[in-house]
Amino acid sequence: MNLAPLPLAVFVVDADGAVLSWNRAFENLAGYGPDDMRGRKLDAVLALDDGAPLAPALAEVDMTGQLLCAGGHRMSVRLTFAPHSFDTAPGNYSVILLPLPGQGPPRYALLQDFPVAELIETLPCLFYVVDRSGHLLLWNRQVENVLERTGEELPTMNVSEFFDDVERQPVIDKILAAFEHGSSSHEADLVGRHGKRTSFLFNCARTTLGNLPVVFGTGLDISERKKTEQGLRVSERAMYSSVNAILITCCSHGENLIEYVNPAFEQMTGYSLAEIKGRDPRFMRIEGCDMHEHQRIRMALRAKQSVHAVLRNTRRNGEVFWNDLRIDPVVNIDGKVTHFVAVLNDVTQARQYERRLHHLAHHDALTGLANRTLLQERLKIAVESAQQGMPGALAFVDLDNFKHINDTFGHDVGDCVLREIANRLHAGVREHDTVARMGGDEFVLLITEQAGETVVAELLERLRRNLDRPIVVRGKEVIAGASFGVALFPRDGDTVDRVMRAADSAMYHAKTLGKNNVQFYSIGLNEVVRQHLLLEAGLRNAIRNGELALGYQPKVDLRTGHVVGAEALVRWNHPDEGLIGPDRFIPIAEETGLIVPLGDWVIMQACTTLQVLAALGIADFVISVNLSPRQLRQRQFVEHLAATLQHFHIHPSTLELEVTESQLMDNPADALEALAQLKHLGVRLSIDDFGTGYSSLSYLQKFPVDVIKIDRSFLGDIAGEGNAVITRAIIALGHNLKLEVIAEGVETREQLSFLRDHDCDQMQGYYFSPAVPRDILRNMVCSGLRMAV
Repeated sequence: MNLAPLPLAVFVVDADGAVLSWNRAFENLAGYGPDDMRGRKLDAVLALDDGAPLAPALAEVDMTGQLLCAGGHRMSVRLTFAPHSFDTAPGNYSVILLPLPGQGPPRYALLQDFPVAELIETLPCLFYVVDRSGHLLLWNRQVENVLERTGEELPTMNVSEFFDDVERQPVIDKILAAFEHGSSSHEADLVGRHGKRTSFLFNCARTTLGNLPVVFGTGLDISERKKTEQGLRVSERAMYSSVNAILITCCSHGENLIEYVNPAFEQMTGYSLAEIKGRDPRFMRIEGCDMHEHQRIRMALRAKQSVHAVLRNTRRNGEVFWNDLRIDPVVNIDGKVTHFVAVLNDVTQARQYERRLHHLAHHDALTGLANRTLLQERLKIAVESAQQGMPGALAFVDLDNFKHINDTFGHDVGDCVLREIANRLHAGVREHDTVARMGGDEFVLLITEQAGETVVAELLERLRRNLDRPIVVRGKEVIAGASFGVALFPRDGDTVDRVMRAADSAMYHAKTLGKNNVQFYSIGLNEVVRQHLLLEAGLRNAIRNGELALGYQPKVDLRTGHVVGAEALVRWNHPDEGLIGPDRFIPIAEETGLIVPLGDWVIMQACTTLQVLAALGIADFVISVNLSPRQLRQRQFVEHLAATLQHFHIHPSTLELEVTESQLMDNPADALEALAQLKHLGVRLSIDDFGTGYSSLSYLQKFPVDVIKIDRSFLGDIAGEGNAVITRAIIALGHNLKLEVIAEGVETREQLSFLRDHDCDQMQGYYFSPAVPRDILRNMVCSGLRMAV
């Protein structure tokens, strides 16, 4: 053990009490030289105050005694016996002496004996002495290590060479300041031989060595502090430049007061740091709003914990914004929370977007009404409430003419019609009732807390009449019309599915009754709807399975009695129900769109019959086919018809297409264009059921038709003056327009005579023949069968 650096008097003895070694401080304190101490025993140096013998058993015991000094005088001292735990010789121990007050040498005497050189070498910092020339006179080993240079090199170099060019002059100025003013301090980086840089805090003081003025000083390695400071500067700059608003509060006496906010916070809230520093951030909250979130924040702050919340705050201008807030505690070196850091994000636009998405998820984009999802949610609540004595009603509303409006005027007009229908429905119900759009032209009304069937019926009848009023779109009047099907709950169903199916069944029933009416659900409707759906499904199969048959009702020239043409009439040979008339399945075909493939099949069968007759040399025979509104509105219908005629090698003038008067007048301009294209193709055109609708004579003149047909309703009571006048007028009008006139539904001799007397051109009806199959028609024509004139 090297005892030289120790300032206390220490000596080492073995287990027998013989002194083995001692330090210079002991020599100075006791006055003994090295020769005096060799071979001495412990009891020749020390005596305990209580007279007890000195022994190893006293190890690790503090006591007082007398130091037997050279010259015979005694000095009172405190004794400490310390065993040598790591010594190879067992039983050795140190004796440490500390003079009692007033007994030791003066402070200056101790300093003279203090091992300064050894102390300087063991300093945890740089030590150096520099003269006025800037050269090192003294230094410790730490200087050599940092500069990566030997002790032989250092005296030959000026200290300014140990620094970068940028720092060199400031360092020289600081050393000169210490010479002039007695002391100085500065921070700089020492650069080693190989470029290693180390940051130091230098403290210098002026002194003299003999008569030579010098500056001595220390250098404390502050590299870690510099890194920490740089990290703090980066963090501070990051907070300053952050796009997120940052707020820092200081915990003081149970309060959290604002200490710092960054520019993003100032921009977000409109508050500057100067005007809110020292305030509690709660001044931005909105009283009464987001109370649960405020409570969560208070609990977290009390518990010194992190918290995340989303709440509303106010800006300086009073504007409300949504704040996505994250608060975290800051803990000091002692583990105590001293600050809280809050990061604020303005998520107002995101919230608005979320609300928009939620609205879109529950509302129809076109009309703004509730959609199917929201309707079912509200209907579920209403059905459950109905079990508690609050009955309700669900009405399915289906527009009657929307398909025609869409096809005729375009989807833009159709959208306008849907929005107007939505507005009328919404305006006609109470605020807490629900109007929903299911898609297409289907709407639903949810009427809660209804007072009874009568009240609901009156409400829906008012709505039906309102929807039946014309809608003006871009200067055009259109009438949508609507069919209503109503289910009352819990009477008609106790679940969402049952109530909706009941309302749907009632709506189908309203459609089958001619549309534009209100029908309530009844148990019998299930069978009606079932039969309707079965008929629809069966009709799809009928076209594929060849269950349809075409009959031909002959047309007779009233002047010659010859059969000059026929009308093709479709029938359905149902495998279970037998022969079904067109009045049952044609409306279903129109409603479902099956009328298009059905109409194509009829035209192809008629062309086949014309081809058969032409092969027999009968080239001027005309077969008429009824044309549906859907077919007439098809963009490719004319091209498709031309291809069919060419395929069967049929002259276009032998095919006659019949359209109804109401069909033409729904949209006269479009009808005129379609008829013109058909006329250009060369087919004959006929207006069916003439006189049953409202015709504009100016349009009638423009329509390129060849024939008008008198509806059978005008021949029912031909003896009556009213029908006779109308029939005569139609015949006269047709001839004046140079059109052929055909009467249909002729069943009696009186009707036939009346038509002949007034120069009607042709007739058809049971008086001569019902509709017959192709073979019978062929035989009838080939045999020259004629009606007696």
